[in-house]
Amino acid sequence: MTQTQFQVVILATDKASGNSKLEPIDATIPHSLLPIANRPLISYQLEFLEKAGFETKSEPVIIVVNETSQEKIKQYVSEIYKGKIEVEFFVLKDQLATCEILYRIRDKIRLEYFMVLNANLVLEDTFIRQMADLHRKEESSLTVLLKPPTPKVEQKGKGATETSTKQDKLFTDYIALEEKSQKIVMMEPATEVEEDLNFNKSLLKYFPNVTIYTNLQDTQLYIFSRWVLDLIVEDQKEKYPLFFDIKKHLIPYLLSCQIPNIKRKRALPASAFNQNQTLSQTMSSTTSPFDQFSELNAQKNKTIKCFAHLLKKEGYCMNVNTIKNYQQINRDIAKGDLQYLPNEPKSEKNFFIDPTANVTITQVGPQCVIGTSTTLGAKCSVKFSIIGKHCKIGDGVRIENSIIMDHVIIEDRCVINSSIICNDVYIKSGSSTIGQYLTK
Repeated sequence: MTQTQFQVVILATDKASGNSKLEPIDATIPHSLLPIANRPLISYQLEFLEKAGFETKSEPVIIVVNETSQEKIKQYVSEIYKGKIEVEFFVLKDQLATCEILYRIRDKIRLEYFMVLNANLVLEDTFIRQMADLHRKEESSLTVLLKPPTPKVEQKGKGATETSTKQDKLFTDYIALEEKSQKIVMMEPATEVEEDLNFNKSLLKYFPNVTIYTNLQDTQLYIFSRWVLDLIVEDQKEKYPLFFDIKKHLIPYLLSCQIPNIKRKRALPASAFNQNQTLSQTMSSTTSPFDQFSELNAQKNKTIKCFAHLLKKEGYCMNVNTIKNYQQINRDIAKGDLQYLPNEPKSEKNFFIDPTANVTITQVGPQCVIGTSTTLGAKCSVKFSIIGKHCKIGDGVRIENSIIMDHVIIEDRCVINSSIICNDVYIKSGSSTIGQYLTK
């Protein structure tokens, strides 16, 4: 399958990553280069696009990056990434909200549809054909990818505890779907709802059979029809624009435009309606074609359509926006049964060890990853963990349920359990690190 009608935008800026709660592990690393099973996060997104069949020779993928992180991300894509996806960078010198970013890159988006992909997302390509077909077939203006909640997985090993769920509300949405049609009619972040959820009466009149969910997750992968850019451009010309954030401002507006005769703060551009829709709505109007108000009435009755594609069991999807999710996706990739795998070769005993690593295989348990030129001392034990490149692990060290990034030195007789050790950290002999996140 080749996706030739879709252009892709990856929002790889810090602010575009949304409500990310990954401090402190991303304090010194560009978010898109955070290692997942010893591969940078952005490598999974590029592999996803390649497997999904996106054609990028004529219209490359647009990766939006901050000025402070552009050098490292460009270096990875140009020197290390060996895939077929063509990339064009757009560098922001200031912090902008997501709608403002789309306005800045509007001239680079030239195809009929464009897909906006958040920098946090890792997902398999099994769903994308159905989602793209839904958008085209139904002449959708917006199609949102939703997923059911991820089952809670208890970590293996001593000292492993379930991460607190205090942040859950931050990533919870109230989502209303019309089940038969797959139309999405409301999406409100829980953080924007103080007490009661207000439901528009006009919406209930037009969509009487809806189900409201609180357990569906917005993946922050959106397909838009290109006319939405016209709307953003017109809005940005106003003295007081309405649209800044895609999720908080643009999407609620688009969903409301599915209701006829609703008062709109911004008029929809003419490009929002195809000729067939305009003709059918004009013919169905009871107003005389000679009535001076006929065109105005027809304009009021014009609506758009927005749909949701709900992931079921058709592929892996994880939004890497919390420490808990970051730990979970590392475990998932290290299991070796997903579409994505570490770069290190897989052994028969289900671990991944780079050929340049100096280890004895009896030291390493299943579902582990050991990176380039890493050395393990005598009588070390590594279980359910990822160790990065150029690490030096001393004698008698025990590592379990942990992520060790690059160039880390751990002296003799240390215990590392349920922890994340970031780049260039030095741990003295005899130390015990349990449930901690260490940075240099």
